[in-house]
Amino acid sequence: MIYLQSILESRNTALRRTTRAFQVAVFTLLTVVACDFLVTDGTPSTPSDPPPPPGSDPNPDPGPASLLLTRAPYLQVLSRTSVVLAFRTEGAVEVAVDYGTSLGYGGSATGPASMIHAVRLEGLAPGQRYYYRVRSGNEILAAGASYFFDTDAGSADNEFSFFVTGDIGDSGGEQELTAQRILQTAPRAEMGLLSGDIVYPDGAASDYDAKLMQPWAPLMRSVAIWPALGNHDWHVDPEPNFCAQWVLPNNEHYYSFDRGNAHFIALDTQDGQVYDRDNQVDWLRADLAAHRSADWTFVFYHHPGYTCTYKGDDQDVIESFHPLFDEFGVDVVFMGHAHTYERLYPMRGATPMNQEQEPNYTNPSGTIYIVSGAGSKTNSAATVDCAINAVAVDDTVLFTHVTVRGNMVRIRAIVSESGAVRDEVTITKTGI
Repeated sequence: MIYLQSILESRNTALRRTTRAFQVAVFTLLTVVACDFLVTDGTPSTPSDPPPPPGSDPNPDPGPASLLLTRAPYLQVLSRTSVVLAFRTEGAVEVAVDYGTSLGYGGSATGPASMIHAVRLEGLAPGQRYYYRVRSGNEILAAGASYFFDTDAGSADNEFSFFVTGDIGDSGGEQELTAQRILQTAPRAEMGLLSGDIVYPDGAASDYDAKLMQPWAPLMRSVAIWPALGNHDWHVDPEPNFCAQWVLPNNEHYYSFDRGNAHFIALDTQDGQVYDRDNQVDWLRADLAAHRSADWTFVFYHHPGYTCTYKGDDQDVIESFHPLFDEFGVDVVFMGHAHTYERLYPMRGATPMNQEQEPNYTNPSGTIYIVSGAGSKTNSAATVDCAINAVAVDDTVLFTHVTVRGNMVRIRAIVSESGAVRDEVTITKTGI
């Protein structure tokens, strides 16, 4: 390791740039083969120490960091008993992820020599906070009190929170401001949904570090991110670009997962014409049918169906998805595409329902659709005040924060700069 450090310290700038370029080339070559990371399965032990209480600082000192680390660790496919830690290093090195219920760690999982790392931790306890650090040999690459994750407690979980935003990775945008505000918002978001257009202008793998992974590193080290594809992500082949950045279920274009008493579904609306339409719709029907017992069902994708924003309606989305949302009683659908915020009344078909209950709904008769595409970019075009929308917030960088508490959901639109709440709605179900 001393010899390796000496080599790294002696590299000049040109050599570093050459190495990084080679890293990207190798990464692209690997991911053309399949829309997947090469995930390394560790064999972790499960420490039994009780977890310390969360600190009051939403972003404590990250601790030591190494020049060997070129992309900071970020959480993927976080579940009840497992998680994947993804990160990158300057050269091909063997790595280890130490983890435990305190900063003393106690468990460890290793990965082979590579520049692209995705180490899976398994055998974790549900509903538990774990701290982790990343190292190569004796060299600590990332560690500290802000490197942690909370496993899913399952359907018995009485409360959890998540955030939603979209159209996020723009050069000169305000994505870092949004990330900072998310970290400062209570209750803490345990995960986040990205409603498409992850990086601009063309969804290229080469844009991810500067436009998302670096400004969002303090957030992504402790909050699991679940993205959906947008039209800008489809300007290039998603397989060696979008898919190469993430570890996701199914085919990574459309997939589902659970958290607490809720079921989540990501869909791919491509450029407004639904991707792989017949297969995706068949999969969606089967997935909704298989998860009828979930107390809450949340769906997220990029293009709005019905909307009064400047983007206008998308008929393919309406015809492909909305009948299934009505049939299976989907609770909330989150979208992006329009760089603004819009919340519709509960909708069944093209008809707004329960307007008299606004903004606190009990057993609503339809699905609530929310456009949340202003996490970094805004648009000055005014959203029309029409018969189907309850609230619109234009020309404001913001995100959506959702808290599930048993049979009640609270949804807030929070301004990234000030933390002001611009919209708040609750949904209560009496039958669960």
